[in-house]
Amino acid sequence: MPFFEKLLLIFLINFGSAFIQGATGFGYALVAMAIMPLFLPMSECSAISAVTVVAIGLQMTITLRKNLKLKVILLPVLCCFMTINLGLYLLNTFDELLLRVILAVLLLLVTGIFLIMRRKSITLPNRWYSAAGAGLLTGVSTGLFNIVGPFLMVYYINVCQTTFELKASLEFSFLLAGLYSAFMHTYVYHNINLSVLPELTASVVAVLLAGFLGLKLFRRIDKDKMALLIYILLPVMAIILIIKGLA
Repeated sequence: MPFFEKLLLIFLINFGSAFIQGATGFGYALVAMAIMPLFLPMSECSAISAVTVVAIGLQMTITLRKNLKLKVILLPVLCCFMTINLGLYLLNTFDELLLRVILAVLLLLVTGIFLIMRRKSITLPNRWYSAAGAGLLTGVSTGLFNIVGPFLMVYYINVCQTTFELKASLEFSFLLAGLYSAFMHTYVYHNINLSVLPELTASVVAVLLAGFLGLKLFRRIDKDKMALLIYILLPVMAIILIIKGLA
């Protein structure tokens, strides 16, 4: 693929994914990490996502700082840090096809969890083990694919009092997990280096612009329908990932 065509494609994917997150509060990594591996190595996709998650999280945390309650995110984020290294180890140990299968299974699992909870109106108890479980699962998915949102979303949506408190909790969690993951990608696994600087720059510019526009729609957009659309598309993306890996 020509260099500038690849940069444009990366820009558009990250713009669309970040716009969804800006407008709904979640979804960036789920969408970006389902599409970028179709034409980039998984380790490069994860490195790009780590940096862009930091950019999104910083932008949104500054904007929503008045809605942030640190006591809500403390335990899940600490537990997330405990298992990020496990996810990073798996990312740099498993071959490309196995990583694609793992990501596809994760996408299907997240889709199933959300649709079942939506259909049956299931809520999680506001207990320490719910926070710890959400954090531990998030650490693995963050290390592997920088997918921070799904498991934390399930927890935060049950404990946050307002929509903006939910979004602020998610975004600050993205920021902290992304900073740790980006540090590991840079100084331990060396997936973030000068060779991927153009891709990183295109991605960061895309997500900052999309985040600004998406936040403007946050009060107006039908977030429930947007979320449902995302989780209908995810199984399709999972199947495409596996087919592409077998090709």
